[in-house]
Amino acid sequence: MKKLLFLFAILFINLQGFAQVNRVDIKKLGRDIQQVVRKVYQASVLITPYDPSKDIALPGAFSGVVIDTAGIILSAAHAVKPDQLYQVNFADGKKRFARGLGRIVSNDAAMLKIVDKGTWVYAPMGWSSTLQKGTPCISIAYPGTVEAKTPTIRFGYVAEAESKNGFMRSTCLMEPGDSGGPLFDMKGRVIGLHSRVELSLDDNFEIPVDTYRKYWNALMDPQSYTSLPTENTLASPTSNSDLKVMAGITQLNDNLSKALINQLGTACVKIKSPYKGKGIPIHVLGTLIKPDGLSASGNWKNKSFIVTKSSMISNVVSVEVAANKEVPAQIIARDVANDLVLLTIDQPLNEGIKLSSISNDVVQFSDLGKSLVSPVADDKMVFSILGNTQLNIKKVPSTAYIGLNTKLSDGKVTVASLMPGGPASKAKISLGDELLSINGKPVHGESDLREEIESYISNDTVNLAFSRNGVREEKRVAVKMNQSGLEMHIAYRFLDGRSERYSGFNNIIIHDGRLKPAECGGPLFDANGKFYGINIARLSRTSSLTIPAEVIRNFVKGELSKVAL
Repeated sequence: MKKLLFLFAILFINLQGFAQVNRVDIKKLGRDIQQVVRKVYQASVLITPYDPSKDIALPGAFSGVVIDTAGIILSAAHAVKPDQLYQVNFADGKKRFARGLGRIVSNDAAMLKIVDKGTWVYAPMGWSSTLQKGTPCISIAYPGTVEAKTPTIRFGYVAEAESKNGFMRSTCLMEPGDSGGPLFDMKGRVIGLHSRVELSLDDNFEIPVDTYRKYWNALMDPQSYTSLPTENTLASPTSNSDLKVMAGITQLNDNLSKALINQLGTACVKIKSPYKGKGIPIHVLGTLIKPDGLSASGNWKNKSFIVTKSSMISNVVSVEVAANKEVPAQIIARDVANDLVLLTIDQPLNEGIKLSSISNDVVQFSDLGKSLVSPVADDKMVFSILGNTQLNIKKVPSTAYIGLNTKLSDGKVTVASLMPGGPASKAKISLGDELLSINGKPVHGESDLREEIESYISNDTVNLAFSRNGVREEKRVAVKMNQSGLEMHIAYRFLDGRSERYSGFNNIIIHDGRLKPAECGGPLFDANGKFYGINIARLSRTSSLTIPAEVIRNFVKGELSKVAL
């Protein structure tokens, strides 16, 4: 651990996509982002098509931004239809109606106008024509995987002021649902609107805000333009000399205090475990927790305690305690709901997060945009910002299948149907076979098979025991995955992908850290060294999830009170 401490003394914080080193005070950067959030947060809106005959909102939500007191909204043409009615959802819960105005298909620009009477909170339009590469920017929009009624915040910079076909490219992460959402400069002015993504996480394409100025009159007319209409620039651009440019920066190096370096550098460990009991080892991070203040029922003096991501840990696990040195770990308990596992090793590692220091704080609106850091390697941390107040991420039904359905009859679970050419059919499972167990677990009801399979991923296999004509047999059956239309979208095929378990969490913290699935399990801190929780999953292209510190404390405290070690 001393080696880790030395390495963290030259800490570099990796910021999304930057290519050279420059000194930036991440504490001040966080405060600047928070000021922008407070200024323009309420102007970012969630928009849904609306059916007045049925008085219901329809599927197909997207984002937009109110840019004047009259209720003009800028958004994306691929989401807006002229004259269609939309419901506009503000972050404070207010709902109003808007009607689609003009849209220009070629540059994806569109506008709407709120039809209800009122004076609306808005964000001013900036200028995109004078932006430079490296200009910091902030996204405040509604990514679809989060499904929140409030917008989620992300930070990045202008990668290209003008890229393909007149679009601007930024490193602010986006995904479906963000379409039409605003990109702000550090003064809180709209400089672009989200349009589309490509495979790279740095390829987030924006409609330059000057496009709306150029075609303002045409966009006020509710029609769809298949060719560019007559230009009508509202005004000439002014200088953006008041904007800071971080051109070429790809890393942030903050003058962190020694105490913070000590805490961050020694709270994270590397863990190895054969995936689901198989021979191929996988790696994940873990967080050292020091259970001070608890009355030990056994000898804890020569032990260390680690919390990590349960679904990536089998019953065989080891912890790296020094370079090229691992020690076996014992599993104390699992928390399936929060995907946590508590481990112990017979070696004292005195560093770690003190249980007594963990607070009950919850994320407040005033915290949004705060700078965060996640240790992920000996000399690397991932920089991110706090994206939203704590949320529930509903459980997504598993897409894993083996190609059979069952029924319960006379107390027996039997095969009721088989998918032609499916994994079970290929394994010679037959209609009427009585299922006895899956991976050694008895099958008592129709849900037992489904619940076991849903924890598996493609190319896994399961062991099915069944009875055919009174004769017991066993078969290894491959697990396959259904690909939904949404999952085939390019936004869900980013490098390294999301975690195998990425949903079914309550009261979760969300941030825009570009964590790999194997970088989960480690701690999340703010720039002052406050422990926020344990990174538990990469949810999507835009978002990583963190189990709050209070949950970690209660889990460790509750489980250690039950055991004698």
